[in-house]
Amino acid sequence: MNRNTTPPDDLWETDPVWKLLDQAPPLKGSSRFADDVVRAARLADSEKPWWTRIFSPAPLAGLAAATAALTFALVSLVGPKIQPNAGIPLMDSPQTSAIQDVVETEMLIVAVDHLEYFSDHELVSLIGF
Repeated sequence: MNRNTTPPDDLWETDPVWKLLDQAPPLKGSSRFADDVVRAARLADSEKPWWTRIFSPAPLAGLAAATAALTFALVSLVGPKIQPNAGIPLMDSPQTSAIQDVVETEMLIVAVDHLEYFSDHELVSLIGF
């Protein structure tokens, strides 16, 4: 048993929107209406093919960033393994002692200019006592 009754067929005639439309003055189309519609349809942007959306600048930038991240991850995981004691300079060469003297001299000059940055223990270590 159906309790919902169907609306009468003349319900749309009593709709207030239709009454307002009946009061509106009729508009006539211009003589160029059909030509204007056809021209607007031709000038409207049609949907671009899927392959042009892939090669647009925004997806290419994302693709480049993803490729760079993947390359970085692969290089860091599969990169060259560092051998122990490979590439460590020997500390008994004459150049090493010359560099050590220059570094100590520069540290002393910095310590003289900025005494407040160094503790007493650090200053004694720099002087060499």
